[in-house]
Amino acid sequence: MAEKKNASAFAKDFGYLMPFLENVAAAADDLEPAARDELRTLLSGSRQRWERVQALLGGAPGAPASAAADSPAPATAPAGAATPPSASPISPSFPPAGFTVGSLRPRS
Repeated sequence: MAEKKNASAFAKDFGYLMPFLENVAAAADDLEPAARDELRTLLSGSRQRWERVQALLGGAPGAPASAAADSPAPATAPAGAATPPSASPISPSFPPAGFTVGSLRPRS
């Protein structure tokens, strides 16, 4: 079984995440109406979900399975919204894009 990590192990990450979500939400005011509405839909409830994640990592009891099933699903883009390029299927002739985490310097 994986070792349980507490919320303090992620305090720095949440310290960056919450202000970031607030900045993204504030940036929506400068967008055209359709983009603003889509961005607000995508962000709706995200702060509450991440606060719940933080609480669960801190040892809060989980909701019973029936209560978790009744919780609202994550927000999706409205019908007719453009699909971001990253969401389009990748041609089998191209390998999937990879992301590097950590230093790009070679290990010696």
